[in-house]
Amino acid sequence: MAGVRFFIVLNASFWARVGVTAAVYLAVQWVILLLHPAGWAKYWVLQSPDTRQYWDAGIYAQLALTPACTAFYPLWPRLIHWLSLSTALVPTLRWAQLTSASLFLLSLPLALFTFEQLLKNRQIAFLSFFLYAVGPNAIFHSIGYTESLFSLLSLLFLLTLTAIEAPSVGSSTAYGWYGMLFGLTVGLSLTRPILLQSGFAIAFTLSVLLGLRLILVKSSRTLTSIGLVPTQFLSLAVVIGAGSLVGYGLYGFSCWQTVGDFWAPFHAQVDWGRTVGLRPWLLLLPRSLLIDLHGLYLPALMSVAVVGMLSVAARQRQYLVVILPRQVGWYLLLLHPLAFTGLLMGLARFRQAWVKVIKVSHLADWPRYLGRFSVLYAIAFAGVHSLINLLANSGNLYSTSRHFFGTPFAFVGIGAILSALSIPQLTRLGWGLAVVGVGLLAQQWVSYATDGWLG
Repeated sequence: MAGVRFFIVLNASFWARVGVTAAVYLAVQWVILLLHPAGWAKYWVLQSPDTRQYWDAGIYAQLALTPACTAFYPLWPRLIHWLSLSTALVPTLRWAQLTSASLFLLSLPLALFTFEQLLKNRQIAFLSFFLYAVGPNAIFHSIGYTESLFSLLSLLFLLTLTAIEAPSVGSSTAYGWYGMLFGLTVGLSLTRPILLQSGFAIAFTLSVLLGLRLILVKSSRTLTSIGLVPTQFLSLAVVIGAGSLVGYGLYGFSCWQTVGDFWAPFHAQVDWGRTVGLRPWLLLLPRSLLIDLHGLYLPALMSVAVVGMLSVAARQRQYLVVILPRQVGWYLLLLHPLAFTGLLMGLARFRQAWVKVIKVSHLADWPRYLGRFSVLYAIAFAGVHSLINLLANSGNLYSTSRHFFGTPFAFVGIGAILSALSIPQLTRLGWGLAVVGVGLLAQQWVSYATDGWLG
């Protein structure tokens, strides 16, 4: 059924949106690199890697040549090794960059299709797709990092979840979908660390669904009345949890055989100085790129929003109030999320004429829409990376934005909340942020060309 729907959407409009997005991404990349010839030479590895900074891509290329048990997981370097068939660093690194860029560009139609299937709103799906594909963290899909492979597997993972959630899925085909979900989870677990992340996402999803169930029972409604089947999401939790355990188990067993430590990838994080602790000053200053603060605050806001929206809807309230500033200039304070939040609270209390109060009344379908395993899991899986960085990064928020915004999961959550609220002002704000994101992507390519920090 999913395959049939896929061919239905392959029309001129669909490909135009994919083409425009890809063209914007490539235009930004090529213009910046052509303006910085050293960056162009770096991208095609025309100079010795010893003279330029390739960061994680260089480590993965070295692991493709000499496998080892480290904090970097094995599937991506193994794939590069199989494709390059080289014993030298330069061609291996070149293949890593070419493969990551190719996987990213070729997966764009799949990305838009996945967003459309999950969000059921073509306008918001396109916005989410554009934010994902042309945002500042999209650079990591083209420079030999794991993002391209991980995102491809993530899109297939999300699409499989959507297929299982479909009311039309029958028991005869369900086993095949569950088998695919298990295999994709194993693949994800061999590409990047997801053992803790998937465990947290499963716990969050089940907790929200359980809370929703309790509220609905009190109001004499059931989960099945809004399209949620308890045995279904429990089965999903078991399959995803098992896949995460098996995926890490394969790598952990390999580490145990080679270095005598099943948990060596986790211990390698400690060797980098990552220790668990409370560092509240990072809530004000990330001591890294400013966008890392957005990677910290947005998942918290999304989690609170989706839980609050589901609770309000399940209690059969008549409307939900959303407050936004009237003047466009106030949105400049989004540079620091905490400043913008303080502004809203202050204006709502002391300058009510400066805010726009929007009453959202279409609450009835929110549990059916937001109370889905796929949406809740995507929000929690993306967000827990930010929580881990806050608790474990020693004195900075390095890579928080990359870990949150660098894969499709975050944009599923963003799109789901925007679709449920259906507020034109928020959609316009989203497109405004998308334009800013294109500029930040250009800045990322400048940093790449000049060996600067990317995040």
